[in-house]
Amino acid sequence: MSLRVPKNVLEAALGGAPVKRYREFALVVFEGEGAICVPNDVWLPAASWAASRTPSGNRLRDRGLLLQRLDVLVTRRGTAIVTTTGAHRRLARLREAMKAEGLDLKEWNFPPQEVLDQALNPEAARPERESKPDEPEDG
Repeated sequence: MSLRVPKNVLEAALGGAPVKRYREFALVVFEGEGAICVPNDVWLPAASWAASRTPSGNRLRDRGLLLQRLDVLVTRRGTAIVTTTGAHRRLARLREAMKAEGLDLKEWNFPPQEVLDQALNPEAARPERESKPDEPEDG
């Protein structure tokens, strides 16, 4: 039995976890630890950075370094290694992309649907102002 030593921070951080790439996002499943979904425009630079760095020898430290570089991600329920993070507009777009690919959104820790809808269309969520001109006060 040979011992497999990771060659870079990405290999160490993933620890053999598969990365499934979709059109607009990447899905990483950490065996027994949960899963994350990350937009490709966030995942690709972070993965490239991690692939060019020498691992520290500590898998958790290397995973932490990679996860710190992901400013937008959503976690699957039960994931304890990181929490859902990012601007609501970015998370709303990620949710729509995941829905388009047929993933079950009930398994993921998104903010409430109303919050994401408001982020995508802020004008629809605002109460409309009355367009009446100011009436002079009786004095």
